[in-house]
Amino acid sequence: MSRFNQFIAGGILLFLSGLLYTLERIALYTRWYAEISTGSWLEKPTFVDPFLHNWFVTLFFFAAIVLFSMGMNATKTTSPSENPTDS
Repeated sequence: MSRFNQFIAGGILLFLSGLLYTLERIALYTRWYAEISTGSWLEKPTFVDPFLHNWFVTLFFFAAIVLFSMGMNATKTTSPSENPTDS
């Protein structure tokens, strides 16, 4: 996998992790607002930690970090014919 592909895959996974986190928060607030309209609600919405509740958020986030770090450490290999200074 090339360096560019690692960055693209890491970016996609980071985007998916953030998207899932955001959707979890939207669902939480939508449910809380629905409870408000019925007349019985808690003072604050009960926050569920999405990193522990939804394993895909955690998996995508850490996979993105791994791919970004692999992309940073990737070096371009050259053959001896491309580098004339090596004899």
